[in-house]
Amino acid sequence: MKTLSKLAPFLLFGLALALNSVAQSFVIYGTVYDKSTNKPLPFANVFINNTTNGAVSNGEGEFSIPIPGPGYIEVVASFVGYVTSYEKVMVSGNQHVKISFALEPLEKQLNEVELKSKRDKKWERQLKRFEEVFIGSYNDPLSSQTKILNPWVLDFDEGKLKAGQRYLAATCYLPLEIENTGLGYKIIYHLEGFQQTRSGFNYEGPIQFIEMDSTDAMSKTWDTNRQEVYLGSVRHMFKALINDRLKHEGFEVYTVKPEGKHHVRTKRLEVDKEFMLDTISRSKMLKPGDRIGDYKVRSQAPLEVHYFKKIWPNFVYADAYYPVSWLTFKDSTVAVSIKGVPYDPSELIIAGYMARDRVARMLPYNFTPDKSYTSFDPEPSEIAVRGIKYNALRERPYVQTDKPYYYPGETIWFKTQMLFQNPLMTDTLSRVVYVDLLNSDKAIIQSSALPIKDGVSHGQLQLPGNLTPGQYTLRSYTNWMRNFDDKDIFYRSIHVLNLYEQVQNTEARPSKIKNPDLMISLSTEKEVYKPREKIAVQVVVADSDGVPMMANLSVAVTDTLHVASVPSSTTLEDAYEWTYQASSAQPKSPPDHNIEYGISVSGEFRNKKKLPEQASVTIVQGEYEDYGLVETDSAGRFWASGLQFEDSAQVAFGVIDAKGRPFGSVTIDEKVPLRAPDSLPVLHLNIKETAIPQRIFVLPDEDEYTLLQEIVVEDTPIEPMSESQYGYGAGDKTFTEKDFEKNSQLTVFEFLGRNGTGRTSFQRHNWGIKAAPPLVIIDGSRYGGIYGETPWQYLESLTVDMIKSINVYTYGATIFGMTGSGGVIMIETKRTERQADEKPAVFNKDGFSLYTIKGYAPAREFKAPDYSQPKESHNEPDTRTTIYWNPALTTDSETGKAGFSFYAADSPTVYRIVVEGMTEDNTPVREVRYIEVRK
Repeated sequence: MKTLSKLAPFLLFGLALALNSVAQSFVIYGTVYDKSTNKPLPFANVFINNTTNGAVSNGEGEFSIPIPGPGYIEVVASFVGYVTSYEKVMVSGNQHVKISFALEPLEKQLNEVELKSKRDKKWERQLKRFEEVFIGSYNDPLSSQTKILNPWVLDFDEGKLKAGQRYLAATCYLPLEIENTGLGYKIIYHLEGFQQTRSGFNYEGPIQFIEMDSTDAMSKTWDTNRQEVYLGSVRHMFKALINDRLKHEGFEVYTVKPEGKHHVRTKRLEVDKEFMLDTISRSKMLKPGDRIGDYKVRSQAPLEVHYFKKIWPNFVYADAYYPVSWLTFKDSTVAVSIKGVPYDPSELIIAGYMARDRVARMLPYNFTPDKSYTSFDPEPSEIAVRGIKYNALRERPYVQTDKPYYYPGETIWFKTQMLFQNPLMTDTLSRVVYVDLLNSDKAIIQSSALPIKDGVSHGQLQLPGNLTPGQYTLRSYTNWMRNFDDKDIFYRSIHVLNLYEQVQNTEARPSKIKNPDLMISLSTEKEVYKPREKIAVQVVVADSDGVPMMANLSVAVTDTLHVASVPSSTTLEDAYEWTYQASSAQPKSPPDHNIEYGISVSGEFRNKKKLPEQASVTIVQGEYEDYGLVETDSAGRFWASGLQFEDSAQVAFGVIDAKGRPFGSVTIDEKVPLRAPDSLPVLHLNIKETAIPQRIFVLPDEDEYTLLQEIVVEDTPIEPMSESQYGYGAGDKTFTEKDFEKNSQLTVFEFLGRNGTGRTSFQRHNWGIKAAPPLVIIDGSRYGGIYGETPWQYLESLTVDMIKSINVYTYGATIFGMTGSGGVIMIETKRTERQADEKPAVFNKDGFSLYTIKGYAPAREFKAPDYSQPKESHNEPDTRTTIYWNPALTTDSETGKAGFSFYAADSPTVYRIVVEGMTEDNTPVREVRYIEVRK
């Protein structure tokens, strides 16, 4: 008996599989009638929920539906003007089942004309938000092929829950009629409830699938699309689990550990497998269900599901290129059928790739996948993997300017916002962006290199006073982008007018609402101000629940009488569409153009015989302001990146022989400009000639025109350099003696590895690009390596009981110059005696090749008058057209608020305030507001 009890679960498993393999033939039949009159209802719609099995009642209200096998099913009956009714039944064995439906008439039903007349702008906004959740994300190709045919039956409600979260709810007077031309189904969705909050969403109701008519070609496309939707889905994973084929079907399943100080998510899968994920066996996950043929999938911890048989952009791991999903069971258990279908989907919380499976990807429960297609789906090809990897490495700048057009002598104030195909690459890709001004002949008039920090940079281009009026183009790109499609290069048409031309004003462009869950608002104390009066503006960024969000914004305030609105100008919201556009272009391996982490140089070394030779090139900026070594290849070629300086600097290049003497010569390459495309964008303006020249306001370069913050000098004791990490500030991760207590016997190398900051944390996630090793700084001195010893080998010689603190810099390491391009590990030991800082040695340039290298273009501060204190210069007329420009306004992460202020100019007019930028979760925001100035 003991033996039998242990075998019982496995006997049930085998019986369930046997039942599934035997075809059962029986029907559900019955009558549909009016509950109030007891009269039969002909042409009533009766169907099995979530299937294509259904029938229409005859003249006597009778129906009959064949059932393709035993199981637990839900039968639904509906009729126009009546309340939908459904019955749950368990069908077992070879038998017929009889069900009758008494439908209750609706009290009142609005006609289509009445419903449509009640829909307004707010309803349209709510519909877009509903469709994004219910149908699917608008970047899903199947969503664009799925359409609600009767959206006017929807009513929406918005408000706040008791917990404070805002919600969007939807109800229907009639079933939703949905057409999915991507999968070949018409769907009748009897929506009984829909609710969305910032925590998630849920919707429910009976669903009928109806096969659409098709041609042979359409049928083949639909079959392929249905298979693709099934593969990697929750249903596929559960079915593979039941059949003990998880690995064969391409799945790996892990449980997720709770995060803590030493268990923190990284971007590296191999690191997370060691610290954040545990494997889980099938026997722990799968148990027999309450009925024969049913199962229970169980897990106390969230499950992380990896599916290897698809190529997919991965926004979780930088070294994985396939779908990753998370499943959480509300009560640690979910009941599923033998086909892997959850009986109650509300028991599941789904995130990641599988969460894409909404109405546009919905398959009927009686859909049967092609076994050969499912079981023998080939592994993704290396070409496909390479394509998705390189697509994830694409980046593109967007450039916002203070105005859409200019006059000679004016300044173009601009900000660049980097966009990424994969947000994980924000701190990994380029740290330098270029902004060029091209004339109509595609010649470069001006060019600037700017440092990228936190995905943004800003600068200015001063237009010469004698610049020829006409069409110009602002171009922006990175060196790395030159490996990809030319369409990624950013272009903005800039028109330079002559002083006797003026642009006619057009209707202001309204701000688009791409994300209705996000709100940005601008407020002032009043609507009307006087000339030269101070105007204070408060900005608030929050999600739909009112939860504050940090955002990096730019602000441009212009005079609408002299700066016309140009509706054709591209906004950040427009440019963000690029993040949904994959590219098939792939760089060479290795790529022709490297990622730049600072000012970069390339060149060639030749020995005394003037032959190229493999060697180590020493690079010194100025008097040791920065220095480093770079290896040449066998052809003597080298590339160095990471220098940090503005304007220009003298840089020395040389190769040192075994006796410490320079030999040979180093030549530096001239940078090859980016080729312009065959055609450039053109800005079409409504221009008229004027008899009076337009006013050009150029502020004098005086301190009184700069809005200065109050400076308070306090008598503060001088702290040791070690307390401020020798002037570099705290690292991205900091460890102190308390962290070392339980690991005192570990080497520094072992400790960093166990805490997610080992060797893999310093690898640049730019697949195929060789990265420099990290810089190690010991008690303020840079470790240079002894007899070829690597930084990692040195860290293996130190134990943590010798260490007072460790600061790890992985993302902000450019402050350390060229040698910090591979990351920095700063270690403070427990030595009580500190050696005094040595005076920097004088660099002997003899034998070195000296070059003047162009650095970053210095970013100037936008200057505006401060009328709070009377000054003689204030007697001059204030004829500004750009009233205020701020490229670096950041909202507070706790309150979502930020503020700025400026003084009005002299003329009565209307100011246009444009605030644009990106939130901390990479969502573009934009708001426009107008303020009047009167005398």
